[in-house]
Amino acid sequence: MPDFWALLLAFARLGLISFGGTNVAELERSLVLQHGWIDARTLANGFALGQLMPGPNMLAVTHYGYAAAGLSGALAATRGFYGPTALLSALAVLIWQRHSAHPWVIAFRNALLPFGGGVMLAGALVLARTSITSWPAGLLAALAFLLLWRTRVNSAVVVLGAAVVGALLRL
Repeated sequence: MPDFWALLLAFARLGLISFGGTNVAELERSLVLQHGWIDARTLANGFALGQLMPGPNMLAVTHYGYAAAGLSGALAATRGFYGPTALLSALAVLIWQRHSAHPWVIAFRNALLPFGGGVMLAGALVLARTSITSWPAGLLAALAFLLLWRTRVNSAVVVLGAAVVGALLRL
């Protein structure tokens, strides 16, 4: 079982390199493959739970810490993931407000958009590899994607509906 400080430092690093919770691929590499603190199923389940719960979708890190080391692991993961980034975010807001009209700030923001898209795609591929294990599961994922893309259906309704269909089909 990992100790509090190992978890705190690992999750601090993950929090500092994550953008809007789009770093599922790095979470898998660190927590599953490198440290072996959780398995791929726990990662996918935690991510799904984080998407369903109100609030930040990366509340899943608390679940991961708990799965790795109980209550102290949950506390270490949550503090490590959110603490340093909260401080840096506050500092970034102050700097951004002061310099937001400068062309380099606008260029920086525009450069982050495709980067964020790529990181989100990598995360989707990690989750698909773990979660889509059959043709019916792939079809269900594709239908959920099309519903979210082409309609204004609330994503929580799509997630709950897919969960019910998946349970009925024993996916």
